[in-house]
Amino acid sequence: FENSFSKYIGSKYSISTNSATAALHLALSVLGIKDCDEVIIPTNTFTSTAEAIIYTGAKPVLCDVEYETHNIDVAMIEKLITRRTRAIIPVHFGGYPCDMNEIKLLANKYNLYIIEDAAHALPSFYHNKMVGTLSDITCFSFYATKTLTTGEGGMLATNNKEIAAKVKLKRLH
Repeated sequence: FENSFSKYIGSKYSISTNSATAALHLALSVLGIKDCDEVIIPTNTFTSTAEAIIYTGAKPVLCDVEYETHNIDVAMIEKLITRRTRAIIPVHFGGYPCDMNEIKLLANKYNLYIIEDAAHALPSFYHNKMVGTLSDITCFSFYATKTLTTGEGGMLATNNKEIAAKVKLKRLH
């Protein structure tokens, strides 16, 4: 399933988890997000996006969303970045991808990780690239209400071999 999923979305590695929440928690953990760090997320998301951040001891920082898309308002992200900010978690809502080009520019400018929450975005494309190949890590959900379901479960996708290896070790615990 992991290999088939990687081929389908175009990522090098896909690692299955018991939920998208677990995938988000693993993503934050392997990227070294910890106490006193901050992670920017949209106000329009499922609670597990923030919970996964809290599990690491870090602080979720809420960013307003765009009226038209209900996705994170990219114009507001930079105002929320502090010296403690370590990552941005854009949440692709209702199959509509966030403005990843602008988010990538900000992440590069401030040396931040991007972890996409794509629980609502399979299959979705951004500039002819499938969501799941656009950032450091992307997390998917296979919950019963999603477009691809296994009843429960999640998937973490990355093109980074080191991240994939760390996730495979940590997902066992």
